[in-house]
Amino acid sequence: MLGNFENEGAFIRKCSGTKLRYDQACLEILTNENITFWSQYEDCEDCMLLPTKNLPTTGAVVIETFSPLRYAIRNAVGEICDGTYRFQEFGQYSINLTAVNKDECLPRMTAEPDAAYLPILTAVVVLLSMATLWYIIKGIGKRIVAGRLYATYFAREDNELGSETRVLTTEASVPRSPTRSRLRSLDIFRGFTIALMIFVNAGGGGYGIFSHSTWNGITIADVVFPWFAFAMGEALVLSLNARLRTSMPRTTALAQVARRSLLLSLIGICLGSVNSSWTNVRLPGVLQRLAAMYLITGALECAFMRTSQNITPGRSLFRDIAAGWQQWLATLSIVAIQVCITFMVPAPGCPTGYSGPGGLHRTALGDFSLQNCTGGIAGYIDRLLLGSSHLYDRGTFRKVYHTVVSHDPEGILGILSGVLVVQAGAHATRIMLVYNHARARIMRWIFWSVVFGVSGGALCMFSKSGGPIPINKNLWSLSYCLVTASMAFFIQAVLYFLVDLKTKWGGRPLYYAGQNALFLYIGSELLKRHFPLYWHVPAPTHSQLLATHAA
Repeated sequence: MLGNFENEGAFIRKCSGTKLRYDQACLEILTNENITFWSQYEDCEDCMLLPTKNLPTTGAVVIETFSPLRYAIRNAVGEICDGTYRFQEFGQYSINLTAVNKDECLPRMTAEPDAAYLPILTAVVVLLSMATLWYIIKGIGKRIVAGRLYATYFAREDNELGSETRVLTTEASVPRSPTRSRLRSLDIFRGFTIALMIFVNAGGGGYGIFSHSTWNGITIADVVFPWFAFAMGEALVLSLNARLRTSMPRTTALAQVARRSLLLSLIGICLGSVNSSWTNVRLPGVLQRLAAMYLITGALECAFMRTSQNITPGRSLFRDIAAGWQQWLATLSIVAIQVCITFMVPAPGCPTGYSGPGGLHRTALGDFSLQNCTGGIAGYIDRLLLGSSHLYDRGTFRKVYHTVVSHDPEGILGILSGVLVVQAGAHATRIMLVYNHARARIMRWIFWSVVFGVSGGALCMFSKSGGPIPINKNLWSLSYCLVTASMAFFIQAVLYFLVDLKTKWGGRPLYYAGQNALFLYIGSELLKRHFPLYWHVPAPTHSQLLATHAA
């Protein structure tokens, strides 16, 4: 029975002799004349159809399933029919041209596709089961095995690692913030982002939701980097506040910030130089972007941070704004420079304000002038200052839009808008420093989450490619920074409530990952495909990729 099942699966997952891989389907076209199959993915906005395969007789076409497909079937006379269809993984479809009697021809399913997202559900169930089992074992160990011994010798340690500690007040009914030398929810948030970042960089199981957007839009993979930058801003203010309150000179603190930024940049360049020479080493990168944003935000905090807060009850609504208005004024000025350059300075040979992917973009509308305009002025500045050979030479948009010039998603101009995300994280910590009440902190985080989210949504008209500033990770557009910062504010509020205030969750093992986030990221990049084991799967499925990437 097992052998028959394997043979049947091998038959189903072949398309005209070609074995299908994940995110592929098979379309069989029944015809008695020479035809050409033209197609284009809907992810390629306003792109012309391209000839995909010529079929002199009945044959099959392998279809990628990451996006709905627009297609047309043509013969020597003209177009026979066209259509738009969302093919599914390992599905078998057919179009019988001999029976087509209208302009639209939709495929007929001849074999059911796989449940591509079932492995994700399985992984979630497994992880939740492991967590539940751990807490059951831990509870038994505490209550039955250890008993009084545990309570006597480990109660204090457990208190320091996460149990609730309240500030004594005269108003017993008012919830107060816990007193700790380290904000546990911040470490958990940072640990979650670094774990997700490593998983996404490993491949994310081959799923589109764990891959970056083709151009405009947002996926899970797109939010990880700004979330980590947000957490970096939180930690920056916590650290600088502690140092400056001990009478450390601001120039000394600035020198430490600059030294750390330089070190991050050098590490990032070294990581990007693997399997390359200096002539084509990638100069921008994740760590380089973090270093630049850290330097700018750190310099602003060193210049304007207030080490003593004048807490006046009458100004409670504006206390966080009063504590950081100078930093925000400088940050908004930096962001305004980025927006003005993007929409007022044209790249040579490109329309003013164009920030699209170039290549085939708008070719369906008859505009063939954007081929060398990938990224607009942002891409041009990177190619001019850094050189095309030192930029990222991959990316989904290159395959979909058939771009011919380089564009790096961690380019120079995006640093200016990215400062907004780091400053938002810094403001989250300022809220914690100037408000003593836990409820006030949570309400302010929620308030700013709504403000940032509505502002970012308005700029992109709450759509993928609409509005004056579409949401775009490749350019770190203003709407993208606002929306991702909004999510980070909300997550910080939720984690603070569950972890620091109510102590419903200790956050292990994400807590430990958050304390060593940079070490984990660098280690994952250095030891990728080397240590401790590397699974090579010749013809992988989503379930196999998900298991290997998660491991």
